[in-house]
Amino acid sequence: MWLRTLYIIPLIFSGLFAQESPCVCTTVPCPEVGENNIVMGNGSAEMTYIYESHNNFPVVVSVKGTLRPESLDNGSKTNDCVRKYSRMLEDDGEQSCDAGHILANRLGGYGNQPLNIFPQNSTINEGVFAQFEGEIYDCMKTSSMGYLSWEFIYPGSQHTQPNKVIYSAEFENSSCEKLYQEFTN
Repeated sequence: MWLRTLYIIPLIFSGLFAQESPCVCTTVPCPEVGENNIVMGNGSAEMTYIYESHNNFPVVVSVKGTLRPESLDNGSKTNDCVRKYSRMLEDDGEQSCDAGHILANRLGGYGNQPLNIFPQNSTINEGVFAQFEGEIYDCMKTSSMGYLSWEFIYPGSQHTQPNKVIYSAEFENSSCEKLYQEFTN
């Protein structure tokens, strides 16, 4: 035990300790490299997140999941810990990003879960991204099931903030066509 303690102390002072556990949220699961699963929207949204390591941090590269109409309006807003988490991953030098929900609050996405958060340009988040989520919301009102997917594109493996997000949605038993859009970030 004392040997382990002696080993951890230099890690704390060298700054490596933060890299071993980069998530600042301690009361909820933090992303890990590989597959991460979460059920949100009162059990009506099931998402699978794929994370890989960029610059020693787990970053989201893709998400797929299903959404039922019951999940609508059953999400949650962001909190201080996920805003800090998001800014920790922001690498454009601005320190002005939003803690962007991957699955939107109004679609049932939890804002207090780092798994469902990425550093998002605030203008995009509150503009065209929100409009697209509104289209999905409207389609889900008349659908029995939605199939959502995201792809996060990074300039390189040293970056922890995506510069592009590809978002698509398909709907069962709906008059809505497949939705697809690419967003700069």
